[in-house]
Amino acid sequence: MGSLTVNPAKDCALVEELAGPAAGLFNRHLSVSKEWYPFEDIPWGDATDFAEEAWNAQQYPLSQGVQSAIIVNVLTEDNLPYYTHTLLSPIKEDHPLREWSRRWTAEEWRHSAAIRDWILATRAIDPYRLEDDRMAQMSKGQVPESDSVAEMIAYVSFQELATQVAHRNTGQALDKTRRGKKIMSKIAGDEGLHHAFYRDLVLAALEIDPSTMMMAIQSELRNFKMPGTGIPGFTRHEEAIALAGIFGAQQFLDAVVKPTLSYWRIFDLEDLSAEADQAREKMSRNLAGLTRLAAAQQARIAAMQA
Repeated sequence: MGSLTVNPAKDCALVEELAGPAAGLFNRHLSVSKEWYPFEDIPWGDATDFAEEAWNAQQYPLSQGVQSAIIVNVLTEDNLPYYTHTLLSPIKEDHPLREWSRRWTAEEWRHSAAIRDWILATRAIDPYRLEDDRMAQMSKGQVPESDSVAEMIAYVSFQELATQVAHRNTGQALDKTRRGKKIMSKIAGDEGLHHAFYRDLVLAALEIDPSTMMMAIQSELRNFKMPGTGIPGFTRHEEAIALAGIFGAQQFLDAVVKPTLSYWRIFDLEDLSAEADQAREKMSRNLAGLTRLAAAQQARIAAMQA
């Protein structure tokens, strides 16, 4: 994902020092997360046999942006086992991050099950196209990759909050009576807790090695991509999702980047190395560039809607 020059020894030392904070944050997650059962929220009474009644887009009309958001959301969740394996492959088996990862994967699978069952019951998305796209994506196993654990936790902090925002905004566009809004709200709640875990793990890492983390955060912010690049037609889906106001550069800037950097007090950190200080200066330029990108995208959306 990023291009940070990695010092393996420093990265390994950081991982070891994060064992205590990771264990504490995992215990916090278990104490505040709520179990829920995806099958309880599916409108099974709406379901019909696809062998007897062919799928028809008019059975649950949705805009292209909302359709794209649902497709990207569920296929990203499907691909998570590849994602967690890649992200945590440098971590020793007895590290608390491994146990966290297994729980994280299990919760994300619950999201996948809930969205897919809802799709099948409501016929919101063409199930044949969805299955073809799932097979194509998971056959590739394409996921974001990090050169260091410092970069990995910085990336996932942004990504989990971005996913929460996308799920929440998708739910706002769905019909409450068909339970999609409720399902997306529950998923967004889980994603918020996942973000809190990584956000506070980065906070702990900033206290341990602020210079390494500053450079990692700047690298990941500059190169950030959502974890859906292996989905067929992902660029087209991204454009449709942004046009629908569900998630684009403006949402990324205002609802993800700014609050996360503010929480970490990035621009108040002291005693940084010269290289880390330069990375923070680059981050300011990155934010200015993202602001311009968001403004241009909003102008393009306004012109298309006029």
